[in-house]
Amino acid sequence: MHSAKKVAEKASYEAFMNCYIREVGDENWVKKNDLLKLFKLPYIFNGEEVLELVLPLQQKRLLVEVNYRSLVGKHKLGRVYHFDDKESVWKEEEPLNCMISCIQELNLQAKNNNCHEMTSHYDELILRLIDSYHTICTYMEKSYFKNNDKRVEDYRFLESEQSLLFGHWLHPTPKSRQGMATWQHDLYAPELKGSFQLHFFEVDQSIVKERIYAGENSSLIKDELLKKTKEGKYLYPMHPLQSQWLLQQDYVQKAMKDKLLNYIGPMGDTFSATSSIRTVYNKDTNWMYKFSIPVKVTNSLRVNKVHELKAGVVMAELFDKIDFLQRNECFRVLNDPISFSLNIPGKKENGFEIILRSNPFKEGEGKGVHSIAALVQDPLPGEESLMGRLVRNIARTYQLNTEEASFQWFQKYWQCSVEPMISLYDEFGLALEAHQQNSLVDVSKGFPTHYFFRDNQGYYLSNSKKEKLQNLVVNLKNAPELFFDEEMIQHRFTYYLFINHVFSIIYRMGEDGLITEEKLVQWMIIELKNLKQSLSGEGKRFVDFILNNKVLPCKANLLTRFHDVDELLTDMEQAVYSSIPNPFYLMLSIEKKEKHYATASSV
Repeated sequence: MHSAKKVAEKASYEAFMNCYIREVGDENWVKKNDLLKLFKLPYIFNGEEVLELVLPLQQKRLLVEVNYRSLVGKHKLGRVYHFDDKESVWKEEEPLNCMISCIQELNLQAKNNNCHEMTSHYDELILRLIDSYHTICTYMEKSYFKNNDKRVEDYRFLESEQSLLFGHWLHPTPKSRQGMATWQHDLYAPELKGSFQLHFFEVDQSIVKERIYAGENSSLIKDELLKKTKEGKYLYPMHPLQSQWLLQQDYVQKAMKDKLLNYIGPMGDTFSATSSIRTVYNKDTNWMYKFSIPVKVTNSLRVNKVHELKAGVVMAELFDKIDFLQRNECFRVLNDPISFSLNIPGKKENGFEIILRSNPFKEGEGKGVHSIAALVQDPLPGEESLMGRLVRNIARTYQLNTEEASFQWFQKYWQCSVEPMISLYDEFGLALEAHQQNSLVDVSKGFPTHYFFRDNQGYYLSNSKKEKLQNLVVNLKNAPELFFDEEMIQHRFTYYLFINHVFSIIYRMGEDGLITEEKLVQWMIIELKNLKQSLSGEGKRFVDFILNNKVLPCKANLLTRFHDVDELLTDMEQAVYSSIPNPFYLMLSIEKKEKHYATASSV
């Protein structure tokens, strides 16, 4: 029997330690048999290799059991041991103690480097680590044994959005939600499947600002979404968590005294949180609402910025002006073409900013649509991942072995998601922040048929294409924050599209025993080389960058968290980046060596 606490502890430990290994760790891979020759271990390790981590500033050595070593993703970790110098033996360590030791090592490194402003944040990281662990435990306790035997192809959109019990697999505190009280999770956390009414303010027309690109009359859209009262004022919706925060702010209280707005309270239809928490969904409405909320989710306080309101509208216009989506029918974008805000004296951004996202997943239309994050999430003990269940069902349906079913699934997914994204970047200098939670796929027929991108915070336009794009959409001149230099885009696009997104699929298939990671990486190398022949600009240089660099830039979520960086508030929303060994380069190097040996032996 697996207790909720043990499952939550294991999930927290694996997420954190994989971040530490990838971003920080002074690690050494040791063959299990070599280790057994030197030490008597209290436990027989499952894998062929173990990972030794050195924490030099604490004079501490850790030995981590590795049940599955991944070429591209996270490792499946088991027990952890510390070396007892006095007795010269390895002793089992509690996972939480291990994680806190690693945080303390970061703290000591910062002190040694005279980064005193950094050392002051290590307690914040410990707090979020424990908060995330307790949150996972709570979700497990409240949903345990309520496992869904429904076919993956038959899930509804909201069911998939609510299934992420463990969260972001590349983040050290995946379920950290500072600012949300314990009792509020039942209503507002997607994992607990709550629903709630929006809260409304009665707002004077003079302070409402709208930004709309919907191909229709602006005022009609505004009046449809913001209902008018008998007094001619608008009913302005807000997330319940945000409304309670707003009511405490001095400038809101002053605006209420000045009769510019008035708090009404909850009313109307009920909504449910999607996986981002702050974007809410109702199966009968044409729009999802994306609000600011006073909650720190993973790295950042989730706040809608004015430039994001502009970005959603101007990007909806850009996609309307180019014919890319018409030429790539399996590739779709969930636009955010409408936003509202309030002009409150003295506050450019005041918390009333709302983004409206198109909702193609109304009742009867969202069957089989999953985020990649949901498909690749680790399964509950004794169960299969959604990806594993999906692939094995495809194998049964089409009478394929699991390797062939996996290979075909990956090929079809690549063709409707990755290829179009690289082509979009090549042709228009437009890269998407396509991480696994922003990436949705329709698997209602088993194999992928459509890919959907969402998130108006996730657009990067190349400075080299600025004039071309501004000629298409004049309003882009008012959104300079969307444009970046090519090097910056390459780094971000590499991380989001490959490391966070595509590699997560490969890891999941490999760890589930469906197909080896090496086969999929080798196939990708061939596809990227073939794709490169049809590219001419940014996309071609991006493919070169991906294939030929020894290391790839990788967002360092642990270091971002340790340094207490809120990436949504920093210049150019820049998190901390590090680098990881490039699996493409590694595989190409192995191929070159094999060819060299084959040539030498034939001489």
